Amino acid sequence: MGCPSPGGTPYTTARMTSRRRRDRERGNSLLLALIVMSSLATLGSLTVVSVQSSLKASTNDRAGSIAMYAAESGAALTVDFLRASWTGPGSWGVFVRANNNPVVTPAFAANGALPGAADNPFTADQNAWFEVVTLNNRGDTGYAGGTDDDDQILLRSTGHGPQGSVAIIEWEIRRYPIPVSLTPPDPPPPPPAFLSATTPVILVGWHVVL
Repeated sequence: MGCPSPGGTPYTTARMTSRRRRDRERGNSLLLALIVMSSLATLGSLTVVSVQSSLKASTNDRAGSIAMYAAESGAALTVDFLRASWTGPGSWGVFVRANNNPVVTPAFAANGALPGAADNPFTADQNAWFEVVTLNNRGDTGYAGGTDDDDQILLRSTGHGPQGSVAIIEWEIRRYPIPVSLTPPDPPPPPPAFLSATTPVILVGWHVVL
């Protein structure tokens, strides 16, 4: 639309539109937020993995401890059973075979009793049990013949715990009289004829197999 100029000459006015200048820093805040969120998500994932690993390790340690406890309990109960079963020198021969083939499983109620069975000595939450076998020591003169000539045998106790955990220990025990004197040197092992029903059982040696 023409409008008269101050001098009488018409001129055309053009509507001037101003465009907002673009901020070059727009979007930086969003990018920074995404980076922070990604970092937090990664940190959270690592924390979850770390906690899960710690819980798993703790659970495995507990299961292994229960299995070892079951193995030791089995060996101790077997000692009690053998003490009660001993009737004189060589009477442990019923628990050994020639060259330890096959091994013998002492027949007392708790031996091999699975979790939940009435004879299982452990509480239900432990989910534990044991199995014990007896073997003759290789130094026995009756090793090849399947007799116990020195009243000394070996117990192999396998303990089972939760999550399939297993522990195996071996105890070597001997019938031995109470020493007459405690002053060194200790008296040598007596011949079998000196043994009686009141003779204690001693632990000669032990080691962890598994």
